[in-house]
Amino acid sequence: MSTLFSQLEDLIRSGHEGHASAASVLAQLGTPCASVAIMEDGVISSHCFSTGKDDTETIFQACSISKPTFAVALMKLVDQGKLSLDGCIGDLLPQDVLDILTKDASSARISAIKSITVSQLLSHTSGLSQGGFPGYSVLDDARIPTPREVLAGAYPVNTKDVHLQGFPGQSLSYSGGGFTVLQFVFESITKKDLPTAMQDIVLGPLGMTRSFYNELPPEEKNSAKAHYTGYTPCEDAQRVNPEQGAASLWTTPSDILKLVRAVQQSLQSSDNSGFLRQETAKTMLTVVDLDIAHSWFIPGDSRTVFSHGGSNWPGFRTYVAGYANLPGGSKVEVPKNCGISIMTNSAEGDFTIWKLLQAIPFLKKWPEIPYPIGYPTIVPLGAPKAEVDAGWKRWLGNWTCGKKSWSIQADETGRPAIRYDQLLPFPLVEAAMADAKVDSGAEVMNLVVDGLEVLIRLRDDDTVEVINGKSSKTVKLARA
Repeated sequence: MSTLFSQLEDLIRSGHEGHASAASVLAQLGTPCASVAIMEDGVISSHCFSTGKDDTETIFQACSISKPTFAVALMKLVDQGKLSLDGCIGDLLPQDVLDILTKDASSARISAIKSITVSQLLSHTSGLSQGGFPGYSVLDDARIPTPREVLAGAYPVNTKDVHLQGFPGQSLSYSGGGFTVLQFVFESITKKDLPTAMQDIVLGPLGMTRSFYNELPPEEKNSAKAHYTGYTPCEDAQRVNPEQGAASLWTTPSDILKLVRAVQQSLQSSDNSGFLRQETAKTMLTVVDLDIAHSWFIPGDSRTVFSHGGSNWPGFRTYVAGYANLPGGSKVEVPKNCGISIMTNSAEGDFTIWKLLQAIPFLKKWPEIPYPIGYPTIVPLGAPKAEVDAGWKRWLGNWTCGKKSWSIQADETGRPAIRYDQLLPFPLVEAAMADAKVDSGAEVMNLVVDGLEVLIRLRDDDTVEVINGKSSKTVKLARA
């Protein structure tokens, strides 16, 4: 194991000495397997924390990371002059697919639907419905619907029809339905089914040898099995998604970082020697609305990270993030050709993913990876072996939230502790997260309440914030 993964193993086990391995700690946190890949200066290394037989070659459902991977292929078609981001689906879709989308619609709705552009579909601003898809069981003999049936919402589809629910181009509204429409555009242009075209255009050229779109083939013996928790498997080891462009990619964290690397190198190549033309890559990663670009999310004001997460029913959760100086962002120093990808096989996997997405930049001294819109705050791992900066003593004393009393005090060894109401004091340990400024720009010191999912944020404006776990509820404390 590399030095970094050894450090990560030690960090995960800190405060959990009763566990035989980091994998058993992560199982208690909610996932039996967390496959992690880290890219530094373009070099990818990987490690798999698993209580089973999974390894770094084990493939996972990438879930919605399928979308930005698919988007790179569409941008490649733009480079080849076969597709325009301004192209309207009224001119690009097969007539029978357009008929499904416009069935029983008024003339105003039909006109609006036909005017939807490729750019709007990629940026989730098309106004089309259906955020996600639950997939279909592999356990019974029920027929898997076709993508056309998915658009129509007809039997045996388990989601409503894809329809226009907002003004095209007006605002962000995440739409897997829109990416299913793009699937038809893509296949119409390439004259191939999506899995074949993706292999030809992206997966093959980038050496993503453990990646493919479509159902899991019976001969594949090294695939992750879905779980509800770190201990309980789902009835379905995986489900099938006919909405291929939106959700059907199987891959590994290392393979998906090859895609991230290709995008980073495209951004850096002024001579257009990258996988995409430089201007095309910049366009793909230019924010369209809120924190969404063309399929990739660009969270945070600095715009130094492009990322995407994924969630497939019943038990796959994933995330990928790459660092870069992106259009419209702060020209701050970022680690070159660096990124992180984490894949889990549990419905509770996001809990582990975000602890690791904070811990790795903490260990590497990289900038933080901000949360995209819609993600709850996950309290980072604590680092009880780290020495807390003595500056914490500035916040010693009594505090109040207006209802209950709080106290920040030193324990018998001189280390920080926090007391709530009449309870005994809890130790405070360094939070395993990258240095960050809060929304006001104030510098902060982040500490974790040892044994609880609570983050204590000591702010230099002489206030304290108490952030509670998955609820993301923040309580502000003032001097008593």
